[in-house]
Amino acid sequence: VRTALAVIGKGCLSASFNCVFLYTTELYPTPIRQTGLGFGSTMARVGGIVAPLVKMMDEYYPFLPPVVYGVAPVVAAVVAGFLPET
Repeated sequence: VRTALAVIGKGCLSASFNCVFLYTTELYPTPIRQTGLGFGSTMARVGGIVAPLVKMMDEYYPFLPPVVYGVAPVVAAVVAGFLPET
């Protein structure tokens, strides 16, 4: 079960990272499109750096990693719901 959930999570992560590129091309005007793409890519990389640090917080605050890993995607989904559809 754990391996299956890890594979599903990795697939969802890959899909969401690809959505950064799709939304960037739709939302930013042409003159600053590359800046927006760079910003979105940078934030994705920062998330990749911070994720293991959140897991290490389990030693001090056992409730924190499940809360962060559970709340962050829900907040992202709600915010993405307000993005305009072009």
